[in-house]
Amino acid sequence: MRQEIDRSLALLAAIVDSSDDAILSSNLDGVITSWNKGAERTFGYTEAEILGHHTSELAPEDSKEDAERVLKMVRRGETVDHYETIRRHKDGSDVIVSMTVSPIRNSAGELIGASKVSRDITSIRRAEEALRNADKLALAGRMAASIAHEINNPLEAITNLLYLMSQEVLSEEAHGYLALAQHELSRVSHIAAETLGFFRNNRGSAATTSLSEIADSALSLHLGRLTTCNIFVQKEYAPIPSMFLNQGELRQVLVNLVANALDAMPNGGHLRVRIHPAFDARTGSPGVRISIADSGSGMSDATLRQLFEPFYTTKGSTGTGLGLWVSSQIIARHKGYISVRSSQAAERKGTVFSIFLPRISEAPSSEAAEPGSRQLSLPIEESGSTSRVDASRRTLAEPAPPSTAYNAA
Repeated sequence: MRQEIDRSLALLAAIVDSSDDAILSSNLDGVITSWNKGAERTFGYTEAEILGHHTSELAPEDSKEDAERVLKMVRRGETVDHYETIRRHKDGSDVIVSMTVSPIRNSAGELIGASKVSRDITSIRRAEEALRNADKLALAGRMAASIAHEINNPLEAITNLLYLMSQEVLSEEAHGYLALAQHELSRVSHIAAETLGFFRNNRGSAATTSLSEIADSALSLHLGRLTTCNIFVQKEYAPIPSMFLNQGELRQVLVNLVANALDAMPNGGHLRVRIHPAFDARTGSPGVRISIADSGSGMSDATLRQLFEPFYTTKGSTGTGLGLWVSSQIIARHKGYISVRSSQAAERKGTVFSIFLPRISEAPSSEAAEPGSRQLSLPIEESGSTSRVDASRRTLAEPAPPSTAYNAA
């Protein structure tokens, strides 16, 4: 009989260990006492690393109370069936699991612990979310087409009014602002004609252009906020040859990133814009890196994981959740990529967005420039050096030195 019991236990142990599901047990205090291979694959920890640790270590900060609630139910002898929740992988990523938690009793019927069986359903939930986003994007496309049709008439009226204003006697500075307004209005008209730019592929709108001029143009559109919000802007432009790209689309990306940086610094701060030669960390190919760094509030890990997903926003009713998603699509069309680093720690608070663009210097003869794509002189001072550190918007009350996260840009 003893041999039969040993064989049954060995068989049971083999079944548990070979299961694809994560199977673990804990005592009534929540300390992990067993851990199978499926748990190692699901959560990343080996048995030696996790045994003796509390099960709450597998829960994100915002789910720890939930994990304790489940443990209390088990202490009362209750079973939790197919409970869907979030757990944390060893690498810091979230794992969506369907969990069943059952009480463990000894031969005398006494409650001695809890058994947890967790199935990783992350890929299933992400596929469902992708389908939902696809439906939303299709709806957004139809709405954008309708909006583009409706705004064409007022755009034409504004264009005519700006033209009439340009015929009036104005100061040189006012004419500069007027020219900038006309330029940006033509870009809005172009975007509207392309269904607000969500699904377009503007291969015929690229031209050889200067990255520093595009960056300056993007900054000039936020000139008012830079002043009123007491933002200190530092520009560092290395001498970069003109590149072949869609300057309207890249300007759209930089305008969006600068706007997000300003949103993170409502009470003032530092904004650094860098353009310098770089190499693709993945392929080693040469290119250019554009960095937008702020000394703002920073972003949480949960925000960073969803940052480029469509319709994800932290701005409530004022945000669409499409800005960074559209930006990532634009950079991808230019064969580049966007990366981000952020910290909320007091000593190194801030965010750095980094854009890598491969170097393409010559335009095919069939390519045409974007309508209204001439560059404008900007009311931002610059030093005369070719590689410059430019404190272009100094306010009367200069902010405190930026954080180490900002300096890492």
